Amino acid sequence: ASSFKGRTASLAKKLKKMTEFVFIDAPHELPFIYQTPMPELNVNCASSSPPSPPPPLDNCKKKFAWFVAPNFDGSSAADWKVADGPFDPLQYQQQTNGYDISVSHLKNVFSQEGPFDGILGFSQGAAMTALISAQQEKLKGEMDFKFVVLCSGFALRMKEMECGPIKCPSLHIFGNEHGKDRQIANQASKELASLYDSDCSAIVEHDCGHIIPTRSPYIDEIKDFLGRFL
Repeated sequence: ASSFKGRTASLAKKLKKMTEFVFIDAPHELPFIYQTPMPELNVNCASSSPPSPPPPLDNCKKKFAWFVAPNFDGSSAADWKVADGPFDPLQYQQQTNGYDISVSHLKNVFSQEGPFDGILGFSQGAAMTALISAQQEKLKGEMDFKFVVLCSGFALRMKEMECGPIKCPSLHIFGNEHGKDRQIANQASKELASLYDSDCSAIVEHDCGHIIPTRSPYIDEIKDFLGRFL
């Protein structure tokens, strides 16, 4: 929450006359994992360099997630662990466990800190927000909201998303084909947007990378969407 609050300070400032943001941590605390470089082999098949030491723990901030991998054991020790395989840039597509805990966590947030008009999610947070909006009718009374804003989002292949066009009003903000978002592909965000009823959704494509843009014309389009709910 504190990290995202810092990254969206400019957005909050430009929307301060329209909105108030409440930032929350996801419920799954993640372990510290680091990748060791692949050893180079010399002619006698011995490693040419010793294993790399873990990064320093100084200034390492806790990280939280809405979804975790199937092999996640729930531990969040303060020490670094070596990754059990090479980094997979598409690993987020397989991180689908932990949804029930995340929903329960959000219900508590709505109960204790709500009411809220809308939900804004970024990256994995947008995937979580998409699932919540797909279940909007089922969650009425426990999580009431009017709209969602999905930034650099993607759809997880889960049964909760199999409900036909999602009729919750939605704003989709993501990098265009040349938008330099190296985390979530343009096509993945487009596919998520296509799951929503086009009569009540809006799309903002930008060229700013894996961020929420705050310069014109993007900020004006964001304001136009939020203005519907004032």
